[in-house]
Amino acid sequence: MIKKISIALMFAALAAAGCSDKDTASSQAQDSASPKQNDASAKQKQPATPVGYVDLTLQQIPTLTKIPGRVVPYQVAQVRPQISGIIQSRLFTEGALVKEGDQLYQIEPNRYQAEVDSAQADLNNAQARVNNAQSVVERYDSLAESDVLSQQVFEDAQTELMQAKAAVMQSEAQLKRAKINLAYTKVYAPITGYIGPSSVTKGALVSQQQEQTLVTIRQLDPVYVDFSVSASDRQLIDSQSDTAQSQSVSLFLNSGERYPQIGKIIATDFAVDNQTGTIQVRTEFANPETALLPGLFVRGAINDSTADPVIIVPQKSVKIGANGKKHVWVIDADNKAREREVTTGTAFENQWVIEEGLKQGERLIVEGTMTLADGQRVKPQKVTQEGDREANQKTKQRAKQEAKQEAKQQANQEANKSADGQNAQPTGKAQ
Repeated sequence: MIKKISIALMFAALAAAGCSDKDTASSQAQDSASPKQNDASAKQKQPATPVGYVDLTLQQIPTLTKIPGRVVPYQVAQVRPQISGIIQSRLFTEGALVKEGDQLYQIEPNRYQAEVDSAQADLNNAQARVNNAQSVVERYDSLAESDVLSQQVFEDAQTELMQAKAAVMQSEAQLKRAKINLAYTKVYAPITGYIGPSSVTKGALVSQQQEQTLVTIRQLDPVYVDFSVSASDRQLIDSQSDTAQSQSVSLFLNSGERYPQIGKIIATDFAVDNQTGTIQVRTEFANPETALLPGLFVRGAINDSTADPVIIVPQKSVKIGANGKKHVWVIDADNKAREREVTTGTAFENQWVIEEGLKQGERLIVEGTMTLADGQRVKPQKVTQEGDREANQKTKQRAKQEAKQEAKQQANQEANKSADGQNAQPTGKAQ
């Protein structure tokens, strides 16, 4: 009886040990499966990655780009004195805008006024001689008809009348010249434009036909920009010249900033420079704010409105994979990142021309591509393709703050769940 009881107890202990092993294995299996489930749920709950994108549109690119050029005044007037004399006064503000006909200088006029008075007196004298000779001829005419006066005397009187009239004409010319010289004592602006610094001051002696200019006036609205184009590219410009409406020129300053006004081609030179191998192309630009100053070095781009538009993307958005192929990141309709293989063409400024792989209306990711994976959820923020840095930085900051808040909330939720699980385990064991 005792043996039977001991055997029964042994079998009961073995059975209990087997159940304990099964429970331990099942609990271990559950513990090993829980991290996988947690990883999957974590991926599903991972916050969307903030990215910056641009909308792709068809654009026209210039036929020729980065053409060097210099600004040339539309008109230049180098003011010089027409007579000799002393500068009595300067009547303009240096650097100001003057209008055509404004008086700039006053040269001492007394001597030239005296010459006018003298010429006027000579004219009066000559006119008196004409009147006297005319009365003599009229008197001799009746006497010559009655043969009281010889024909020779009459002809001499007529000759004196003609000489007196010629003297009047000469005196009139001298008076006119004296008045012109008197008018030259007032120096006027020949054109409208901005006047430079004066090379003379009050009291300076100036002379007729001197080499030194008194002052220079430049008309700056509009202005010319002369570009140096390679002789091999002249045909591209000539092909546009048949349709004048298709010609337009864009301008870029030294800082890289695009000039807001659009220019037009005025003339193309028909001679190639022997040293540079280029030809000169003259263009005209409006310059209402006088941002373009004479001598300024600029770069231009000749546009053709008849060319087919293309899609261009920033070069930084195009990545090169390990296989050597180029790809970009786009956003699909579900706000997920998708990797797209593309074929690039020519480079335009800091952008690529896309030949294949993209189409108008798609959203191209240009910022935040470093950590992207295909199919990853993203939070798109639109940016300007030209690079509005301040706006983009603000957008990035907002996106980072939102991402941090979401991550913090998720971490708090996970911490709360883990704490609940730990509290529940001792209860289970006690049972």
